[in-house]
Amino acid sequence: VPCRYTSPLQGITRYVKTSHNAGCRNVKCAETELFGRAATVARHTDATILVMGLDQTIEAEARDRESLLLPGHQTDLVLQVARTSRGPVILVLMSGGPVDLSFAKKEPKVAGILWAGYPGQAGGAAIADVIFGASNP
Repeated sequence: VPCRYTSPLQGITRYVKTSHNAGCRNVKCAETELFGRAATVARHTDATILVMGLDQTIEAEARDRESLLLPGHQTDLVLQVARTSRGPVILVLMSGGPVDLSFAKKEPKVAGILWAGYPGQAGGAAIADVIFGASNP
């Protein structure tokens, strides 16, 4: 476990004031009950950053995935939040392998997609640096 892990939320908060609400309880996103709160936050902010994807409970060495889609209801969450957001949506994808995001490319409110891989202990700061223009990938 890294001594000082920086989450994407912590990295983004270094640049702007944030409002946060989890749309899923975990990466498997088996329920949709938190979607409404996440959509409400997006409706009242200038821009929305969604961090979605996989983790090593879903993909790892000798653990192949059956699908290239986001797990559980993550796709539904992205679409619901994008369609209710006041401003543009930036989708940050954390994964070690390919993920089919064609649905997001077709959604007009999704203004950008950033693949972050599994970025390590300073990943949250690096993600924020790219989003806010301090670094060019």
